[in-house]
Amino acid sequence: MKSWIRFLPAIAWAILILILSSGPGIPLPSHWWDLFSPDKFGHAFVYGVLVLLTLRAFQSGGQWSTTTVWVTVLGSALYGIAMEVMQWTFFPGRYFEVLDIIANI
Repeated sequence: MKSWIRFLPAIAWAILILILSSGPGIPLPSHWWDLFSPDKFGHAFVYGVLVLLTLRAFQSGGQWSTTTVWVTVLGSALYGIAMEVMQWTFFPGRYFEVLDIIANI
């Protein structure tokens, strides 16, 4: 099996995140305790799945190197930040939220 095919689930999940991030949103008041709201747990779950799918694609020999884990987490975090910037820049009715970025990371 070609090695890039192992990344298809992670790529499909990233596309799903893109689709969900570009849909209509609602403005919510932002307070530090909102970091523990169901919305933020949803963000953490979605990006956690992205990390796990990507790590699974990188898996060889049953282990990940520390570098692979850090690069995967950093890549997912940057993708989460990019989604927030994209929402704020390109989609009316979507908002840039720092707490969403924290939850995405």
